[in-house]
Order: sequence, then C-alpha cells, then structure tokens
Amino acid sequence: MDLKPLTALKNITGRRILVRCDFDVPLKTGDQKGEKTLKRAKAPIVSDDMRLVSSLPTLKYLIRKKARIILLGHLGRPKGQIVPELSLGPVQKRLAKLLKRKITLVPIERYLGEAPILAVKKIKAGEIIMLENLRFSDREELGCRRFAKALSALGDYYVNEAFAVSHRIASSVSVMRTLLPSFAGLHLDAEIKNLSPALVKPLHPLTLIIGGAKIETKLPVIKQFLGQADQILVGGAVANDFFKALGYEVGQSLIDSEYIKDAEQILLKTQELGSKLILPLDVVVSGRKIKIKEPHNVLSEEMILDIGPKTRHLYQKIISQSKMIIWNGPMGKFEESKFSTGTRIVAKGILETNARCLIGGGETGELFKNKKIPKNIFISVGGGAMLEFLSGKKLPGLE
Repeated sequence: MDLKPLTALKNITGRRILVRCDFDVPLKTGDQKGEKTLKRAKAPIVSDDMRLVSSLPTLKYLIRKKARIILLGHLGRPKGQIVPELSLGPVQKRLAKLLKRKITLVPIERYLGEAPILAVKKIKAGEIIMLENLRFSDREELGCRRFAKALSALGDYYVNEAFAVSHRIASSVSVMRTLLPSFAGLHLDAEIKNLSPALVKPLHPLTLIIGGAKIETKLPVIKQFLGQADQILVGGAVANDFFKALGYEVGQSLIDSEYIKDAEQILLKTQELGSKLILPLDVVVSGRKIKIKEPHNVLSEEMILDIGPKTRHLYQKIISQSKMIIWNGPMGKFEESKFSTGTRIVAKGILETNARCLIGGGETGELFKNKKIPKNIFISVGGGAMLEFLSGKKLPGLE
C-alpha cells in the first residue's frame, strides 16, 4: 500500500494542519496506589500513553516546520452526548507534558460551532489546539459529510496519525481524507511498512499466535493465513471455541457460541491447506481448586483460564524456531497473576527470539510496557485495525 507521506508536504509554515490522532487511551483516577492527595485523586489521568507517544514524531515534525496544528480525536463511547468523564482534558494534559508545549482544549457542538473557528483564527505558527472529544457529536460515528466539511474548513491539510481507528467509518477518518489534501502521519506510515511484509512477502517458518476473546475479529486473520502460516498457535477464549467445535466440555469458560460453526470449518480447512493449527495440550482451570487438565477432561463447573505447562513449553519451542511471528491476544486471563503465566512465557519467548515479530495493540502490547524492545519487534497501536489489515480488508481511512 502506497500512502502519501507527511514528508511530502512542503512549505507548511503557518499553514493549518488537521491531525487525526488516536486519543482513545485508558484513564485512571488518582485515588489508586501511588497517588497522594485528594485533589489529585478526583482528576482522571492517562494510565497508558503508548498511543500518544506514537504521535510525537509527527507532532514534533509539524512544530519544527512551524505549522498551526489542530488535533482531532475521540475518547470512549459517549454516544453523541457531552460526558464530562470522557473529556479529552486528561489527554491534553499528558500530551502537553510529553511535548513540553501548551495545548489549548476547545469545546465543540453538534456541528462543531463557533469556538473551533475562533480558536483556529488565534493560533500562531508552531502552536497547538485540540478539539474536544469528536464523539460528543453524534455526527462523528455516522460518517456525516456535513460534520466532516465543518472540520475540513478549519484546515489546509489533513494528516492521519490514527492507524488504530482507520478501520472505522467516521467523519474525521474516512470522510475527511476526501475533502482535503491528505497525508500519512509518520507512525501510521511505519505501521503500514511494518505490517505489509506479513501479507506480501512473509518469512518462514511463519507463526501466527492468536488469543484473547472476540473470535469474530480473529477469524478473518486465521482464514487469511491458513496455508501461509506454518503454525497457528491458539490460546485464550479463542481456544475455547475450537474446543467446543471438537465437542469438548468447556464448563463455565468464555465462548462465542455464534461462531462455533466457523471454528469447525477452520478445523476442516487446516487439513486441506497445510497450516498446522495447534490447540493447547493442557489448560489451567478454576473450579473448587486451580488444576492443570487436558482439554477434553474439563468439568461442567470449571473454567479454562490459561494454557498449561506442556503447552507453554511447546509454544516456546515453536517461537524459538520461527523466522516471523504475528501475535494478537493473551493466552489466558492474564490480568490475574495466577492465570498470567502462559501469556508472560509467550512474551518472554518473543523478546528472546531473533524472528521478525509483529505484536498487536491493546492487551498484548501492554505486556511489553517498560521493557527494552529489540529492533526485530514492532508493536502496533492498533488492535482491531491491525487484525483487519492483516486479514486483507481495505481500511476505510486508508483507501
């Protein structure tokens, strides 16, 4: 996929640049461990700024070029209502600190209103404003052309630095690019350049590791790589759906009953197309006691919450022998330490390998937080967007 890079945009001193960022970051309130005062406890703060950090090269580039910068983004799902808890205020504060620059937050109305127009008139070269949560307007998620036109009137150029939402039909993503000269942000360009080889010219042995929940988002990727991947390692709730498709008792485990037939079809296709789809040999279950069991021996009152020691050893061995690895989704309920071993062992194996590794965002990306990431590992900021891109779908924000 060839995108017009930001560096192709010349003579932008004083020009108005609309930058669509991914501001949908997790927040926490200050009354959690480590926060000291009651005053701080009442104000939510950004708990994971990976997506904000990914936008810094683009924003610093535009600052150096003395552009007038208008930031666009959303947070959460306010459903067209002004929800104070979903204000971009915490994002504005964190980003300002990262950039060491003042950023002014500007309120919006259903069709944006006068405040953004006045704010844009006031900003000088090298300065930044941020429009309030675009989803405070119900027009944003509808892909409304009138809303997009009101946004586009604020700028001379549009830059997409929001790979994680580029699979969405939204006014500020899929419509805006049709109204202004449009360019790819530096990180968005890096996402496409790093992910594309997995589709176009993958290295072998190629291993796809799929975990987490929401099998409906993982099925297209599994189907895309059937016959291409040498091994497909499965864990998390996705594995439960395959166990169910095999007729196993899964007890109280999380499953997507709507997609069991799809899982059955994939099991049949793996035999035809040559990829080895590998399910856990053993699992950690929680019932009256935490036990290690073979998948076909799970009882009706038990719940599968992690991969077992035999599976961990097998997956580690396959990872060590791979030349390219794609990983999206944890191997179990890793937010609870007693069920995190499988996921952490997979992460450890990836950190130790020399294989080219593409890691999905969200929960999987969190595992590498505060760790030194080798050059052979690329961590995407997009969870759903990465999955859709790797499944061969056209992303509305990038067409």
